[in-house]
Amino acid sequence: MRVRDIFFPVAASADEAEIEHVRAKAEEVRQLARGGREFAALARQFSEGPGADNGGEIGTFARGQMEPALEEAAFRLKPGEVSEPVRTAAGFHLLRPEQDIAAGHKSLDEVRDSIRETLYNDALEERF
Repeated sequence: MRVRDIFFPVAASADEAEIEHVRAKAEEVRQLARGGREFAALARQFSEGPGADNGGEIGTFARGQMEPALEEAAFRLKPGEVSEPVRTAAGFHLLRPEQDIAAGHKSLDEVRDSIRETLYNDALEERF
């Protein structure tokens, strides 16, 4: 799944009021996204994460490749939906899956010729 992220850091020394302030800011940005503002533009404006300059693009992930809290949120959403603020040790994240990619899965039509070629080559090797 290709994912965009808007990251709001929380200092390790932050008290509850500071944490709530950052969460509220994340929720405000979420409402802007849900109201029709372009997620990539919001990421460039508000995110403090590594993908900010790239519109929040953080890469393509399969299950088991993300931090568990982020993975649960990202894979629960449909492409184009925006998550609620997700808390991690580093801060809050708003996630937006861009597309769902079935990792390593292709249709039979996509692999039919490759299978035939492999079977043919295996049969040739057995004869010689």
